[in-house]
Amino acid sequence: MKFFYNIFILLSLIVSLACASNKLCNETSPYLLQHKNNPVNWYPWGEEALIKAKKENKLIFLSIGYSTCHWCHVMAEESFEDKKVAKLLNDNFISIKVDREQYPYIDKYYQKVYKILNNKSGGWPLTILLTSDMEPFFAGTYVPKHSGYGSIGLINLINSTKLVSYKRLKSIGKDVLQKIKNYDEFIAPKTKIDLTLMDKTVKEFSSYYDFKNNGFTKRPKFPQASSIDLLLKIYKITKNKKAYIMAINALDTMAKGGIYDQIEGAFYRYTVDEKYEIPHFEKMLYTNAELIQTYTLAYSITKKPLYKKIIKESISQIDKRFKTDNLYMSASNADSENFVGDKEEGFYFLYDYDDTVEYLQNHGVDKNIIDKILAYIGITQDGNFDSDFSNPHIADFKTPKGYKKVKKLLIDMRKNKIYPFMDNKINTAWNALYIRAKFKASIVNKDYIKEAEDSLNTLLENLYIDGKLYHQTISNHKPTQKALLEDYAFLSSCLFEAYQVTLNDNYLKLYEELIKNSMKLFYKNGKWRDSTDSFVTYADISESAYENPLAQNIINMLQYSTISSDFKTYTIAKKTLSNLAYSIMKHPSYYPTATLASIMLKIEPVFIKSNLKNLKSIDISTINYPFVYRYKLDSTKYLACKIGSCFAYDLDFSVVRDVIENF
Repeated sequence: MKFFYNIFILLSLIVSLACASNKLCNETSPYLLQHKNNPVNWYPWGEEALIKAKKENKLIFLSIGYSTCHWCHVMAEESFEDKKVAKLLNDNFISIKVDREQYPYIDKYYQKVYKILNNKSGGWPLTILLTSDMEPFFAGTYVPKHSGYGSIGLINLINSTKLVSYKRLKSIGKDVLQKIKNYDEFIAPKTKIDLTLMDKTVKEFSSYYDFKNNGFTKRPKFPQASSIDLLLKIYKITKNKKAYIMAINALDTMAKGGIYDQIEGAFYRYTVDEKYEIPHFEKMLYTNAELIQTYTLAYSITKKPLYKKIIKESISQIDKRFKTDNLYMSASNADSENFVGDKEEGFYFLYDYDDTVEYLQNHGVDKNIIDKILAYIGITQDGNFDSDFSNPHIADFKTPKGYKKVKKLLIDMRKNKIYPFMDNKINTAWNALYIRAKFKASIVNKDYIKEAEDSLNTLLENLYIDGKLYHQTISNHKPTQKALLEDYAFLSSCLFEAYQVTLNDNYLKLYEELIKNSMKLFYKNGKWRDSTDSFVTYADISESAYENPLAQNIINMLQYSTISSDFKTYTIAKKTLSNLAYSIMKHPSYYPTATLASIMLKIEPVFIKSNLKNLKSIDISTINYPFVYRYKLDSTKYLACKIGSCFAYDLDFSVVRDVIENF
């Protein structure tokens, strides 16, 4: 017995020594674990660090990032792995490391701090300095080790805090906190939502749309799937050609551009240029989930073969790289190891022209064919990335002969490289977005239905335990972090889509349960919160990396209240939108998901009710009305119903369809 006890003590000592550098080694976040061996005395977000700061009256150094963030890695290598910088931090600060994907509401709060202090939007890594009472007095993003090019270096920043009185730092911090409080307590002028909203939305998008290169900004260019969704749904209602042109041109350009992995499929997170050619090479689960859904909507309207190809390739690639035990990891890194073991951005995805020509010739491809195909795919001698390498993009309209064979060889060339690091977090919200997209994409491949159901059931088994929903987990770990509003919103939406495709009542029952729980947990005193945490952040309708959770939850509530005639839920949804109406009516394009929810409120969801056989025989995706859904009812006729009433009733579905489209 004593022997085993001694072994236990020895193992405990080994673990404690391994963790001696900082407090991150027992965390499950891949991002935090990347920093577990830093000489910086990192603490994870929590009471221990905050209490220690107060007890020792030390300033707080808060660093927020994520595991696949390129500039997070640069700052880590320059500063957090440097013993001199670490000593300065350890002597003067309590240092806290936060994974923004684990705590998106904390990140959102401090991005707001950044905007107040810098009068512009922030990013990652996010660097915040606070007093021991959590009063923020400095906000930056990537901070280089040494000052230069108009930017203060981290060493100078740390030393400069010693030159400013603590009283002054507290004064700056209190002013920032007051501005956040004023923002949270701002009561907007009473504004009514009306259907002029749709024309306003299209006009506002067209005022800043890049009609030369397509997309919604000059650069960097993000996909903005929820904006395209909104435009396509407005087109279905109004037949506004400008809405259609902006949406379709953006989708076409992205499908042929460098933001899309032309060799293996799936989208990168954004491009740094205005032509959608030069990406930042991260692949995010949520980016692809949203774009698969958007291309599916566009395909249902246009029937373009290109969109079907994009949907299938993207799903194939995400399933290949991200899928693990029926669920999906969060992201793949932009950086990958080169042939000498160093990290290079995009190395796995890029092509050297001479190496590519040589490889193709060695595999029997004629030089004339090589020239045509490489010109078509944008692999050139000059390159388009760091002057040497090429990121493939479609540079010509006509597909040359032999392209399929060459594309397979280009895939084979990548097999000699190491695929980038994968963040293996299983995030409930992002999995729900991707599974929902797969259900929707079943209009191009029915096999996706079973695959999506298997993943949804696995997600529920692993993250919805004894009636409690959790935010995320790592394989072979029990989840511990309580779910956020985004988890409830996106999982509810996923369950609703699962019901629409399968008409399985179990999905609908759980959908209703989650919506009710979301109101109990996150709706307090007439305001929505992002989490149940004691660190309170109020939910807003701004669009960040993906569709807005609060706006999606309002859509869920409008759909649910229509099915159930639950006027209490309907009233809360309506009141929430009424409180937000000033912002939505003023700048509808800034809040695409909330604008979509507002349009839904005004024209109302329609449920076609009939028996199982009838409902399975109809295709509602082609109806020129964006908010049409199916609901199983023991009836041989088709009923079209809004909240509180039905307005069409016939044995012939085409009759009911005509009434809906002309209602």
